[in-house]
Amino acid sequence: MTDSSHSLAIPPPPRHALPGEPTGGEAWLRDPSPTALAAIAVGLVVVVLASIVSAFATPRRPDLPPPIEGQAILASPPLPERATEAPTASWSPPPVSLSSRSVLPTRTAAPSRAAAPTRQPASPKPSRPRSKPPVIGPGELSPLPPSRERMLRSHGGGPETFIDFVNTRRAPVTVYWLNYEGRRQRYALLEPRQSYRQQTYVGHPWVVTDERGGGLVCFEPARRTSRAVIR
Repeated sequence: MTDSSHSLAIPPPPRHALPGEPTGGEAWLRDPSPTALAAIAVGLVVVVLASIVSAFATPRRPDLPPPIEGQAILASPPLPERATEAPTASWSPPPVSLSSRSVLPTRTAAPSRAAAPTRQPASPKPSRPRSKPPVIGPGELSPLPPSRERMLRSHGGGPETFIDFVNTRRAPVTVYWLNYEGRRQRYALLEPRQSYRQQTYVGHPWVVTDERGGGLVCFEPARRTSRAVIR
């Protein structure tokens, strides 16, 4: 056998980590590099921006759904009839018999001088009676003038309630709900002396018009069931 001039290189035995010495992963956590810190910061910023964009991109839903179609209820009470005036007793003098009166000679009166016509004071012109505001009964909503319609619109998330619309007029009327944009949305047509119950929410106004669409009165619902009388 020939001995080689160069000895074979023997690899050193693997070195095992001592019990107290940190491994590669633990050393990275204890001493992170600037590149790793920058990557973590960029990831956090991307997550925050994505959550903000998704929150603003979600479409805004209205607070409450539109009211449900109403249903007819008992007919409204009949219009108050005018009280008939009691006949007044008339008293007339008893008949006088011509035979019971004594006939006396008549004297011709001397002609009197005609009196000068006196100027009578001018009578004052009759003043136009002022219309009295309608008397609101118990359980009725306060009527609002039709001019308030342009300032009313549905808003808020109030509790559910009901309105009993009562038509006491001699002509048909139309009931509209004013939506979230203040626009009319037709719900019912009431004939004379007809009424119906409408589901709604507090904060949702209503307007009543005539057959041509002219505003008559506006109502705002209360927390308890109330009547909206159209006079």
